[in-house]
Amino acid sequence: MEIVREGVKKLREKGVKCFVVIGGIGNMVNSTVRGILKLYEIDTKWKSELYRFPKIPEKIHRKTIVFVYGWFGLWNDDLCSVDAAKTVCKNLFQILETTKNVKIIIGMRGDLYTKYKNELEEYSSLFSNKMIIDFEIFCNKYLRDFDELKEDCIISGCRCNDLTYDMLENGGDELIGMPLKVNVISKHHYSDVIDSYIKDNDILKAMKVHFTALHENEKPIYEWLMYICLKGHFSRTESFDKDLVRKLKFGIELSSFDEHYAHLRRYTRVSVSERRYVFWDPFIYICAFHHLYEKDKSKIMNHCNVDAILQLVRPTSWENKTPSSYVEVSADDEDVKLFRKRLLELNLLNKYKEHPLVQDAH
Repeated sequence: MEIVREGVKKLREKGVKCFVVIGGIGNMVNSTVRGILKLYEIDTKWKSELYRFPKIPEKIHRKTIVFVYGWFGLWNDDLCSVDAAKTVCKNLFQILETTKNVKIIIGMRGDLYTKYKNELEEYSSLFSNKMIIDFEIFCNKYLRDFDELKEDCIISGCRCNDLTYDMLENGGDELIGMPLKVNVISKHHYSDVIDSYIKDNDILKAMKVHFTALHENEKPIYEWLMYICLKGHFSRTESFDKDLVRKLKFGIELSSFDEHYAHLRRYTRVSVSERRYVFWDPFIYICAFHHLYEKDKSKIMNHCNVDAILQLVRPTSWENKTPSSYVEVSADDEDVKLFRKRLLELNLLNKYKEHPLVQDAH
């Protein structure tokens, strides 16, 4: 892909030790960078290392490219990470100053870059080389993919030919990049997804409808996906949370997870850097989170991983001050009290005292 070759070219430029790749949700920032790393490794025999913010390497060897992703939150802004971002930037700057023949790529969501760039001004040299990924770059390719998707469909009764480019471009999901919308409809090419999208022109709503259908028709897969949603990931090297499974009245067991099952693999991928099973795109995680929150808020506030709640849930009082994002959900006072009580039990209340879920709790 041309954008990957452009990134490799930028890495090769004299004096370029670090650059930031910026794009909206669904404009393939992380997958583009992974493509850049792969091609650069082939061309130069360098190696690459991936780190999810705020983790960074303690030591880095020569001829290594470090990719740091998930800034301010893997799924959305957690509103608590400015100090961590400054620390990460300081350490990345020191790496470049003290180690020869290393390069760094920062992957960041465009709205978060705009929001926090002044806070990181002290380390502006890390962000002086930019590559902005915009849908216009991919326009022709994804229009072709969209047309081929419909032409190649052999599913009896499928209404995908009723989908139009105008629906995808001008729906209620405009925050989501066209590449991701096409990929979601291709990967999850089911009647419930297609019919819902034709009705509402909203990819998040369509995937929520799909998770509801999974719950009704394919409970084992559904329960594993909700387990991954609540925990944030699944790893065979970590303890299986039997207590969570019991509380949710799920029927899954550790032995029932089959990574080779094709249908399960439609929803997940292996995060090689962390050796964990995660949703194939952070947006699919967000869809699962929204589905479960809509179904039973208390399950999320009592059992979901704290990072996801901080990133995706905002109190209703917050909405009166700040317009809510497409990917966020609203919590009333009772929901907020549940979460605050949980943070108190986990001894995390002080750590997140500036977050609106804690600030505005009554």
